[in-house]
Amino acid sequence: MRIWNISLVIWFVALVLTIASGFFLGVRFDINPVFQWAIAVIFGGTLLATAHKGLPQFFLTLLIAPTTFSALTCGFATTPVATSPLGLPFTLGPEIIFVVTAIITIGALAWYQYSKSPNRFAHILFWVFVINWVVLAFNVSYFDDWKMENYLTIPFVIIIYVTHRWFRLSNISYGLIFLYMMLHIYGSHYTYSEVPFGYWLDHTFELGRNHYDRIVHFSFGFLLAYPIREMIIRISNVKGFWGLYSPIEFVLAFSAIYEIIEWAVAVIYGGDLGIAYLGTQGDVFDAIKDMALAGLGSVITMAVVAIIHFWYQPKDFWQECWNSLKVKKHTPLGEEMLDKITK
Repeated sequence: MRIWNISLVIWFVALVLTIASGFFLGVRFDINPVFQWAIAVIFGGTLLATAHKGLPQFFLTLLIAPTTFSALTCGFATTPVATSPLGLPFTLGPEIIFVVTAIITIGALAWYQYSKSPNRFAHILFWVFVINWVVLAFNVSYFDDWKMENYLTIPFVIIIYVTHRWFRLSNISYGLIFLYMMLHIYGSHYTYSEVPFGYWLDHTFELGRNHYDRIVHFSFGFLLAYPIREMIIRISNVKGFWGLYSPIEFVLAFSAIYEIIEWAVAVIYGGDLGIAYLGTQGDVFDAIKDMALAGLGSVITMAVVAIIHFWYQPKDFWQECWNSLKVKKHTPLGEEMLDKITK
């Protein structure tokens, strides 16, 4: 019953977002409003249907349909960029984009239904991501910047795929990683400082700059803190306070490492390419703000996790937090441990 209620809410949200897709994607489809409503109703109806099938199918639909529709729209709904070596001399109408999205979504659901692999959820998201990545590789705004953005993207995706057999994460974690990576490749398609959604935000709220890169940095903490928490707990067996605090530290550390990489790349390449990759848009505190937003996102996610644990197991939650702060080993380290080792 809860899944049904949640799906009704998400159906309404899908209805609104689908109708307003032009604002978010920077594409104004000249189509009959009835057809636009029909797309929203079909997408919402699919969510309702998959809610009865099970949470994994519902989750897959919620992830695959909007991201695939957005990728096809960004890649092929507008006039190709002449400077891109991967430009294609045609555009796709909304009807074709919708049909292709439906085929990919239905195919993914059928794969999940008939496959017996315990890793099928991760496999499906991986191959959908590959399809969307290929789509967004066409007609990019700045090809050299797109290549630089993918020097980290491709190895990260390969590592996730290679390691999933011996260290399989939860479906929730894979879904969150997929969503973050989709946000990233949207940004690399246009370059972060020129994503249409960021321009729409700037125009609507008079923000003074394109804030899409800020959204992605926030999403880094908000979406990846939970997968990081899962890895930390399963590998190091930390609990309580440290299980909530450690993911925040990791997010901040990874954010700092990425900002250092950005700085190094900008110094090495210089010129317009270095500036485009850095994406500061004239803000001297850009790196600090990006790290702060990633940290804020991770704090919010860990707060949600803590609230859920407290809501369902209040006694165990406080007991686990208290035990995690107790000293487990009273022998000092430093020179005492060094002396023990040398003897």
